[in-house]
Amino acid sequence: MSLIYILKRLGLTILTVICATFLCFMMVRLSPGDPADLILQKVFVGMEDYSGDMESRKAIVERFDLDRPLFMQYGSWLVGAVTGDLGHSFRTGQPVSREMGLRLGPTFTLSLGAMVISLLMTMVFVGGMQGRGFLFSRVPWMGKVLDMLIVASIAVPNFYLALLLILLFSVKLNLLPVSGYGGGAHFVLPVFTLAMTLFGYTTTILNDAVSNVRQQGFILTARGKGLTPAKIFRSHLLRNAMVPVIPYIALQMGYVLGGVVVVESVFAWPGLGSYLVSSIQTRDIPAIQACIAFMALAFSLSNLAADFCIWLLDPRVRL
Repeated sequence: MSLIYILKRLGLTILTVICATFLCFMMVRLSPGDPADLILQKVFVGMEDYSGDMESRKAIVERFDLDRPLFMQYGSWLVGAVTGDLGHSFRTGQPVSREMGLRLGPTFTLSLGAMVISLLMTMVFVGGMQGRGFLFSRVPWMGKVLDMLIVASIAVPNFYLALLLILLFSVKLNLLPVSGYGGGAHFVLPVFTLAMTLFGYTTTILNDAVSNVRQQGFILTARGKGLTPAKIFRSHLLRNAMVPVIPYIALQMGYVLGGVVVVESVFAWPGLGSYLVSSIQTRDIPAIQACIAFMALAFSLSNLAADFCIWLLDPRVRL
């Protein structure tokens, strides 16, 4: 991987973050409703029908510089973001960077746990479908069950799956908490919900990739050497099949970040997703900008990391 390629990708990452935050800023500011009135109604007063007096509205406009041209407002935010100052929240008056820092831990734990569980489930099920000595190939009906599980994982929306899991394990069986953030029991339903939304796509792609690699000549050579199916799968099939799968795993970062917004809202998880939803509801522009910038940056860097992993797995790939 050349230095020029890395610098080029980093430049595209910066451009992606700027474009995403600019479009987000313009959509929020050009949407119906005056920002000053909305801040008064939803933050300071809490009444949707509150009109406010001119002095209060003027104070809000001056406090948050809402009377400046839109391009100057965005430029000021961008300059501050480069230096680490993401502005102050319209709702709380606290630095957005501090509020986001408190929520990065729960979101990171939820996202990482979901991706790890999804990949482990994928490896087990693909190994069962491809390896001759595995359980799924010995019990034919389990293959049909797996196909149904994959289809359900792809077709069922994550918010609907979350509600079903809450109804079953929290309301009916009373085994797990409905929502909140605390002990290990609080992690089970959110992590499993998000993992299931990733499981179906990853399993389908990896299974197809393994089936294609199985037809290659080096697999026949490995069989001729007398290697067991499990050894062939671990040492030869999986390594080569992961090359087309890794870019999709990187793209999953986008699905994870999108799914986190919904899952965190359903389970009252104190992460970036629920923070973004509450910020959108109150038109908290600095908080919205910061969340979008973080998501765009994470998505772009994950794709760069995927390119690096592909280069490690297959040195023939030139970047």
